[in-house]
Formats: sequence, C-alpha cells, structure tokens
Amino acid sequence: MPAPLILAYDPACTLCCRMALWLARRDRQGLLLILSVRDPELLSLAPELGGKPVEREIHGLDMATREIRAGADLLRPIALRLPGWRWVSPLLAIPGLTGLLNRVYLRWAAWRFRRTGRQPFA
Repeated sequence: MPAPLILAYDPACTLCCRMALWLARRDRQGLLLILSVRDPELLSLAPELGGKPVEREIHGLDMATREIRAGADLLRPIALRLPGWRWVSPLLAIPGLTGLLNRVYLRWAAWRFRRTGRQPFA
C-alpha cells in the first residue's frame, strides 16, 4: 500500500476546492491528506513545500519518499491511492503525457484569470 500523499491546494480557486472535495470523497483509505495552502499545519507536516509556488498550482508531497510533485505530475500518485482509479496509472506513465496536460492546464488557468479578473500568482 502506498504511503499517504499531502496535497496543498489554493482555497481561493473554486476549481481547486471542487477537486479537493471530489478527491476527499473518493479517498476511502485515508491516503490523501488534503490541506489548504492557508492551513497552518501544512508547513509543519510538509516543510519541503516552503518557498514553492503552492498557490499557482496544486503541490503534493509523498510522505514516504518526501518527493514533491506539482500539477499534472500528481495525477499518477493520486490515481494509485484511489480505489477504482488505479487502472489510470499506466496511462499516466506514457512519456510526455503529463507535460502535455500541464501545458493545457496552464493555458486554461491563464484564460480563467483573464475571464475572472483575478490576478495570477507569480
């Protein structure tokens, strides 16, 4: 069984909040520790995330290896921890796929920032 994964999300982003709730509902084994970037416990549990652009994109920390991942690079570790989603994991290992997904996400985020008038994080 994989070790827990800490996920830090931006509570000011409605998509991030919906995704965090969606993940929390499916995490029947308690392997995802989903925390707001504003949660004071975040840096005590995951000091490695200090100084990372956690408000710009979701970040995660594997509790066993202390490896940090961000954006689409988190999809595979998340899928491995959710019952019924492990079948997606081999697909997410296709070379170049997470890079493509990250580019699509960043374009969508830029569009969303322009549309809502919210300033993107540097």
